[in-house]
Amino acid sequence: MALDEQLVCPHCASTIAFNASRDWITNPRITRWADHKRLMRVGAFAVYYRDSTVAQMVHRLKYNGQYDLGQWMGRLAATELGESGLFDDVDLLLPIPLSRSRRWKRGYNQAALIARGISELTGIPVRTDILCRQVDNVSQTRVEFWQRYVNARNIFAWHRRANKEELRGKHVMLVDDVMTTGTTMLSAMQVLEEVPELRLSVFVWSWTHVNPNRMLGSVLQSVAASVDTQEDEQQQSEAPE
Repeated sequence: MALDEQLVCPHCASTIAFNASRDWITNPRITRWADHKRLMRVGAFAVYYRDSTVAQMVHRLKYNGQYDLGQWMGRLAATELGESGLFDDVDLLLPIPLSRSRRWKRGYNQAALIARGISELTGIPVRTDILCRQVDNVSQTRVEFWQRYVNARNIFAWHRRANKEELRGKHVMLVDDVMTTGTTMLSAMQVLEEVPELRLSVFVWSWTHVNPNRMLGSVLQSVAASVDTQEDEQQQSEAPE
């Protein structure tokens, strides 16, 4: 483990819960998204547990202004996973964008810092001019899954400088710091899938354990609730005064 910069003490680093699996193709995360036929790989470097070293590192990066930690985390992931095949034949790294207001408040995008750290060791270019976040949804930290799903729909759009034709046939990897239910990542994927022949992969520095069956049920419930709400609103608008 590369600890040259001592951004994390050796003892804390030794307690990082590494993602032991190197199965990027048939793991439960990618299996849950089986209907996305152009999704090639889904992987994570570490497993996120509340109050763990991983959780503390993510919190320091996002909320304590320790932006130098982000690139270190990316370099660490690239070092440990470089021979696993996760980054093979990837053409571009696309960090999940923040909204303009949140990026201004934080001063940086933590996902972009992690992507740059990966790029330093892999040579894969980082692009921040492909997607933009058009909705500054509320923090998802303490939100139930069904509400995350509703919050994350349609939050991404094409960046004004994006060239879709440039992406045709490319293998693009989305990058983020942590993934719980994956709803935010899914929303970004749905925009990118407008490009013909585009292949997609996903890398997150850490992810949580999620019961796929519970998530599926929550998705169906949230969709049903959304449809019911829309129908109620339509009926109310059509009702005579």
